[in-house]
Amino acid sequence: MNLDERKKRILESIIKDYVETAEPVGSRAVVKKHDLKISPATVRNEMADLEDMGFLEQPHTSAGRIPSEQGFRYFVDWMMEKEHLSDGEMETLQKVLTDNNQEWHEIAQSIGNFLAQATSYTSFVIIPAITLSDFKYIKLVPVDANRALVLMVTEPGTIMHRKIEVPEQMAPDEFDNLSKGFTQAFGGKKPGEIKRTDLSLLRDSLRQRRQVIDRVLDAVDSLLDNSAGEKVVVSGALNILNEPEFKDIEKIKRVLAILEEDERLRNIIPEQIGEEVDIRIGRENTVEDIREMSLVFAGYKTLGEMGKIGLIGPVRMEYWKAAGSVESVRSIVEDVIKRF
Repeated sequence: MNLDERKKRILESIIKDYVETAEPVGSRAVVKKHDLKISPATVRNEMADLEDMGFLEQPHTSAGRIPSEQGFRYFVDWMMEKEHLSDGEMETLQKVLTDNNQEWHEIAQSIGNFLAQATSYTSFVIIPAITLSDFKYIKLVPVDANRALVLMVTEPGTIMHRKIEVPEQMAPDEFDNLSKGFTQAFGGKKPGEIKRTDLSLLRDSLRQRRQVIDRVLDAVDSLLDNSAGEKVVVSGALNILNEPEFKDIEKIKRVLAILEEDERLRNIIPEQIGEEVDIRIGRENTVEDIREMSLVFAGYKTLGEMGKIGLIGPVRMEYWKAAGSVESVRSIVEDVIKRF
């Protein structure tokens, strides 16, 4: 259904005002605030038409109108211009992620925190399960005086890493020797075939570094455990308490229960998504407990799999800002992943 330009301007004005105030919007307020150069009576007639079309609703206690979910959908599909992060915000996020010593789950948490703070909504980052095949090699890379990275590389080029502590007096050739020993012990094996006994010879030849060997093994165990399934990082869950739609305690409990349980949160996001930003408004969501909220999300490519990043907020949501922010952050996420 196509709207003429005047109806579009009135619908957009009502949406912007309602998102800002959470209050029904009257014709006089639209004329006064948005300088439409038409009379309040004309705006009222247009609002009545938009209501008949299903784009506006009139709460029974008010003479003003609020956007319907259909009105928000029309706006998102045909009128909305995304508001991306500013250059300053992008630079801030880049600085947060410039620490090459961060592990992927730490990066995901930083990204989620930033997205939640930038939009004042609840963010989520879903780290995909990693499918591992044969090991290619393991390498120890010194980071500073007492830390090193354990880099684990598998076919077809999947790279994972974990930080460990090492003695300050370790020399560069010791890192090389340990790397060669681990690669010899693990090389060509599948994750399920790795046994600690594979390193018995390595232990015997490098007795003075047994503690480091144990730490590397713990790091490998951790990496294998973390690759077993999707991981969910939620940030800004309490932002939902700032929305007037969620003052009801029972409603808050239902929403927080979803945000606190990884499996329930995964279930509200479509399994198959692309890199384009997708928006699900209110009753478009299939899970009952989320049908009074909206989702803005996109996929990002990582380690050969598709991760997910997005926002959860009220139906009365700044979709233009939410969609632009998710799109901006998604592009940075993929840039960061390429450095791994």
